[in-house]
This record gives sequence, structure tokens and C-alpha cells, in this order.
Amino acid sequence: MRLCFFVFFSTVVYAVTRIVQPDFEGVNFAKALFGKRLDKVFQETAVDSETSCQVQCLKNISCLSYNLGTTNQKGKFICQLCDSDRFTSYENFTQDKKWLYRGMESACESKSFPCGEKGICIPDYHGKSLKCKCNLGYTGTPCEPKSCLQVLQSGNNSTGVYRINPDGNKPITVSCDMTTDGGGWIVFQRRLDGSVNFYRGWTQYKFGFGNLSGEFWLGNDNLHRIAAAGNMTLRVDLEDFEGNVTFAEYSIFKVADGSDKHRLLIGGYNGTVGDSMAFHNGMWFTTKDQDNDLRNNGSCAVKFKGAWWYNHCHRSNLNRQYLGGPHDTYADGINWLAFTGHQYSFKRSEMKLRSQQ
Repeated sequence: MRLCFFVFFSTVVYAVTRIVQPDFEGVNFAKALFGKRLDKVFQETAVDSETSCQVQCLKNISCLSYNLGTTNQKGKFICQLCDSDRFTSYENFTQDKKWLYRGMESACESKSFPCGEKGICIPDYHGKSLKCKCNLGYTGTPCEPKSCLQVLQSGNNSTGVYRINPDGNKPITVSCDMTTDGGGWIVFQRRLDGSVNFYRGWTQYKFGFGNLSGEFWLGNDNLHRIAAAGNMTLRVDLEDFEGNVTFAEYSIFKVADGSDKHRLLIGGYNGTVGDSMAFHNGMWFTTKDQDNDLRNNGSCAVKFKGAWWYNHCHRSNLNRQYLGGPHDTYADGINWLAFTGHQYSFKRSEMKLRSQQ
């Protein structure tokens, strides 16, 4: 009964805040958590009300929260000032029926699990913001896996669509291949039935298009972010119309940002299909409306109806017309020169990245 009376007068404390501690102007206390105590005490006093305990906390710049004993001891209550909070020192936050805990109002208090299940919320009381201290392999707000490999290692072994955050910025929704060569691959390109037109302009290739459950290009901006987040292996899986499945892997793979026209860095070939990407190393990305290739008489993208890291022009290009096997025209299908030459268009292609942890 008496504790409720104390809480009623807590508004008086807010006025004291502005006078005694200007740095904490506008800071209020969060809701009380009964039966909880934080073991980060730096000062203990006896008070006659919770309001008095709040005043003690506000007067001390080191105080971020307090515990209040719920047992009346000759008209006094034990007030314990804490130099931390239940978020930063979560391992010291315990159950104890003899106490209530109250922290200062913060962004962490006002949101439900703002950092998710894989991180700790660190409040910024002055800036009224928060930071997430994420577990290894996670980043962002909330904490999300950096890659499909991290998704796999956390126990999700089903191929499908997941959210990742490679660099702590905006999350990316991706297709994760959890079966090929141990799984954990971020798929950024897929061709399988010709249902999506890949003869598109710079902006569409920049942001991506298609359907993650079917044919798509994840987007050059996303590709840059993923490849820049750490050492990645590129894998290219190809299947022809006769049922032959082949692959190429590259231990070096980077894609620059838009200011450098998404220039390609690639090397370290291994596989069964032959190396048709080395010819494109160091090249800029070219689309039908932005010609960055080395061809003197016109655009490679326009001539071959695709979009790629063209040289003058290509030995591979998996973003061209879906022609369905052998074709009479030259080099305008889903071609890989080292395996089937320039007059065979593959049935299926996938380009994917996996972290080299």
C-alpha cells in the first residue's frame, strides 16, 4: 500500500531532475519490476519512500537504476543505487521477492526485444537511442545473421528465404541454399525456366528483380555489401538440358559499389566446368542503358541482349536470353565458353556466395 503511495509522487522527482542534474533533463524512470534485483550496487542508503530513493539516484551521475527493498524496517526501506542497468548487466539481474527494480526510461525499456534473441540492448540515456551488442556472426538492430552460413550454423538447415544483415545496415531478404556442398550459400542469381526477362537497365540491376523462389538477380548494391563483408567463395552451378551438372568455384570475389560501376574482382578458380570468368576480372558492369565495356563499336549488352561484367565482349554471360539448349545464333544465350561454347544455352544456372569462415 505504501509503495503505491511512493510511486504516485514520482512526478515530483522529474522536476528535481532538471535542477539537480541538467544532463538528465527529460529523463524519467521506467516501470517497476517487482521481485527483481540488479547486483551492481555501488551505494546503499535507508529511505522513507521510493521517491526519496529516486532523488538519491538522480543526484548521483553514476546511478542508472536502483533496487528498493519491499520490507518496511521501522519506517525505512533499503535503497540500493546501481551503476548499470538490467540490459547492460543482464547476467547480474536476478529474481528476489524482497526487492523491486526500476531503471531509467530508455529506448531499450520502451521497445520489446529491440535487439532480438541474439543480442544485448545497450541504452544511450542522453541520446535517447540504443545500440545492440550482437552475438558473434550477427549484426544490426535487431541482431540478425550476417550470412546464410550463420543461419545454417544456428540450426536452420532448410533451403529457403531468410533475412540477413552482412554489415549492420539495412537487412537483406535472400535465398539460402542449405544443401549444395554443405550448404550456407547466399544465392544472388538464378535461371531455370525463362520466366523472367534479364535484358534490363542499370537501375533494375542495381536494386534487383525477379522472385527469390524462382528466377532473380539480387541486386548489385546488395551484392557489393555481401561481398565486402568478408572473404567469400563464389560458386556457379550449371545444368544443361541433357542432365549434366557442373560447377565453378572462385576463392576471390569482390564487387565494387556503384561509384566504381560495380567493378568485378575474381580469381582462384576450381571446378569441373572450366574457367570462363577470368576474362572478366577487373571489368565494370554493363547494361543496355549504361555502357562500361571495352568494345569499340557499340555496347556488348545491347549486341548480346544481356547485362554482365563485359570485356570486349565475354566468355561467360549468365544473364542473357533463355534459349533452351543448342542455338544457331552466336553468344546470345546463357553461355559458358569453356564448357559448351557460345552456341549452347544452359537449362539452369545459380550464382551464390559463402563466407570463408
